[in-house]
Amino acid sequence: MHTSTRQPARLRHAMSAAVALMLAGIATVPAHAETIRDRQWHLDAMHAEEMWEATTGRGVTVAVIDSGVDRNVADLRGQVQDGMDLSGLKGNEHTDQAGHGTGMAALIAATGARGQANGSHGLAPGTKILPIKMPYATGGFATESSGRRYSESLAKAIRFAADSEAKVIN
Repeated sequence: MHTSTRQPARLRHAMSAAVALMLAGIATVPAHAETIRDRQWHLDAMHAEEMWEATTGRGVTVAVIDSGVDRNVADLRGQVQDGMDLSGLKGNEHTDQAGHGTGMAALIAATGARGQANGSHGLAPGTKILPIKMPYATGGFATESSGRRYSESLAKAIRFAADSEAKVIN
């Protein structure tokens, strides 16, 4: 019985050529630097581009009852008004103790001011944010008196927001 080594050699050469062509093709694909906007899938899911054709929320104020809102974040600059601080913590309503309030405000009103690569956009970039800072408790309110104080502060926050020019309370 005589076997030929030509066929396996041809197959190896063909496979090598195919892999080389595939790698050459991959190398010619331009690099894609993903922007912050590319990662904001929720804007696409909610058809934000279409929504912005009708309105960006200009003239609407949204009260954000949370851990404070940092008005120095570039994408929120000029969007954050003076509000109220009910937290009893260091700073004021523009000092965000946990970052959560600023994040919520950005989801609502960020303008993309940091530019194409780093700027984030909110669903309503024309809105203004009224920050109302509450205690940001990670351990909860275990005692009846602390729970009562929190409830009273929350009621004051909601009343302040309702009495303000805010059209939406978050």
